[in-house]
Amino acid sequence: MNIRKLLVGTVLTAAAVVAGAAPVAYKGVLVPSVPDTGSVGGFSWFLETGGSVDFWRFAGVAGQTVTLSVSRLNGNLDPALSFYSGVTSADTSLFSASGNWGGLTFIGSLDDEHPPALTPGPGGDPFGSFVLSSTGNYTVAIGGSDSTDAGSYPYRVTLTTAVAAVPEPSTWAMFTIGLAGLGYLRRRKQT
Repeated sequence: MNIRKLLVGTVLTAAAVVAGAAPVAYKGVLVPSVPDTGSVGGFSWFLETGGSVDFWRFAGVAGQTVTLSVSRLNGNLDPALSFYSGVTSADTSLFSASGNWGGLTFIGSLDDEHPPALTPGPGGDPFGSFVLSSTGNYTVAIGGSDSTDAGSYPYRVTLTTAVAAVPEPSTWAMFTIGLAGLGYLRRRKQT
């Protein structure tokens, strides 16, 4: 009888795991300077429980600097985020907070860079910038790190962008004339 209970329990556990597997469903598209909100599990990022992590996407341009800021809206949450190149429809059970997974290329993570500004709580809030190496789609995964418990808690995420300054044509012209002048002076000095 005990073996039978053990087998039935094992089958039910396996069925629950399979039923919990689901493809990544993006929460939405991050628009620069427009805050968005979501809700995540308290330890989801830390324990790499992809089903309780929110996934966001946006399109970026090579050389562009993107700044990501997450603010907890409940003092029990300690938010963290991972940043990837690409988008995916892979199973959330493959989620990795610190590595490549599901066709995504890991770029970096943020956790505790800013003190919790809106609502005090454990740890800090994610804040940081990345320079995009290529033009394309990007994924941001937000979850709980060292929250007070595993509950579901709200947050606010904001994406801001800045394009690297490209010199004006007149600046390039002055630079070229300056180099030509230096070349002329050097040649004149040698003769």
